[in-house]
Amino acid sequence: MWSSFTYHEPTIVQLIILSSWIYLLNLFGWMSQHLLSAQLLGQILIGIIYGTPLAGWLEESWEEAFIAVGYVGLLLIVFEGGLTSSFSNVISLLPLSLCIALTGILLPIGLSFILIPLASFSPLHAFAAGAASSSTSLGTSLSVLNPASVGFDLRQSKLGTALLSAAVMDDVVAFVLASILGNLGENSSGGNSSIGKNVGRTIGVTIGLGIVLIPLTRFVLKPLYGKLRRSGRWKDATWGGESMLVGLMAVFFISMIAAAGFAGTSPLYGAYVAGLACAYLSDAADTAPKAKDNRKSTEEGIINQVDSRELGLRRLHTFPGRASSSHSRSRDIVPFSFGAPPLAESEPGHMSHTLRSSFERFLTPILTYVFVPIFFGSIGYCIPFVPLWKGRIIWRGIIYAILMCIGKVACGVWLLFWPKSNKTQDASTGTTDTSSWRGAAFLGCAMVARGEIGLLISQIAYNTPNPLLNEDEFLIVNWGIILCTIAGPLSVGWIVRRFGKSIMDGGWE
Repeated sequence: MWSSFTYHEPTIVQLIILSSWIYLLNLFGWMSQHLLSAQLLGQILIGIIYGTPLAGWLEESWEEAFIAVGYVGLLLIVFEGGLTSSFSNVISLLPLSLCIALTGILLPIGLSFILIPLASFSPLHAFAAGAASSSTSLGTSLSVLNPASVGFDLRQSKLGTALLSAAVMDDVVAFVLASILGNLGENSSGGNSSIGKNVGRTIGVTIGLGIVLIPLTRFVLKPLYGKLRRSGRWKDATWGGESMLVGLMAVFFISMIAAAGFAGTSPLYGAYVAGLACAYLSDAADTAPKAKDNRKSTEEGIINQVDSRELGLRRLHTFPGRASSSHSRSRDIVPFSFGAPPLAESEPGHMSHTLRSSFERFLTPILTYVFVPIFFGSIGYCIPFVPLWKGRIIWRGIIYAILMCIGKVACGVWLLFWPKSNKTQDASTGTTDTSSWRGAAFLGCAMVARGEIGLLISQIAYNTPNPLLNEDEFLIVNWGIILCTIAGPLSVGWIVRRFGKSIMDGGWE
């Protein structure tokens, strides 16, 4: 006998709740962006109000669905981060990113052992707290790199590349630590062998996936994409143009997150390397035709064309509003539809079909106004808001948050001592440019937010059959995670307003 889900018309109350939920997520995100330079804080607040912590207007099934939808948004944010990165910068800065990531993992774990005398944690429970606090929120890191947040594009700079690569490494290690805590909490007889197996599998898959992807992209995908770019038929075909490029990216994106997830590492890592591969293809195949077209263009044509490699993707503001004059000159916003014909070559404001322009036209609007707000809103209702307000919990949580901020801010110190290129040497004195302290402060503050990954690990440690955190310990750790997630974007916004583009001085542009 066949079966199907019975269709029920939503009630008026449900429609009002869902409509206002989506609208207020965007409205409060826009307000907090303009007031605090941190759009996610307003969206997290709406999540707390609408969800289980306070009003409870969102049904449990809705909250579960929004977590899934929001995680898809997080995967797309990470993919976009890889797509807008400079592939050459990622490779050249890999040692620096590794040093930053290790500092951001080991220092918070070490500082967490202060909880033993401070709050009577056991060593194992202090390690569990450190594991939760060693993560870096990928969603928040990419949010602070957003051109709409900082006013200019950091994602292809050396500073932005080092930050994003270190955050991805932290995520992979956090995935390993979550697996370790899960096994410790189950306390099975084969726990030690299971931990070793899971850790080895995650590390092996992470390295192996990167090793396999390099020749695959270089020798298989690059020639195929180059052949497609040289053929003019696909641009004007009903099945071609930017919509086809979106389809190719979707297939590759889904394949990589499935490969990473089923093989035993973080799906976020799969999304990032998929974005990096697409960035490599875009850099290799899109720049040559674009340079040729630019030489033939008049000055007005150059203003109308957008070089997506130099500018990266222009994420729209969280709340609809008038675009800046420079954005208006770059391109006109057109309705996005998979059935819409591509712009003709002779039309003003034409943008050549590229992977980056395709993502911007078709996916950026829905990512900006739907997926990202839902993602940060879902973080809000996962926060145990009411139980946090206990006197003995508050002061311990604040002290722990300060320690965890120090643990991540210290990551930026590497920029002060990392060897610079000859371009950053003073020609007259031969001394090294010391202005990179601004970039060090920016990177350290951008690493502070824990967000979704920290909450996930703390929940695993608290909800295992043999809990690695009791209720008070869980709340103290959550105080640290929440305050760090608030302090990180706020401090980044202040640094950007104070120093602007000079944060990339000292060879980090």
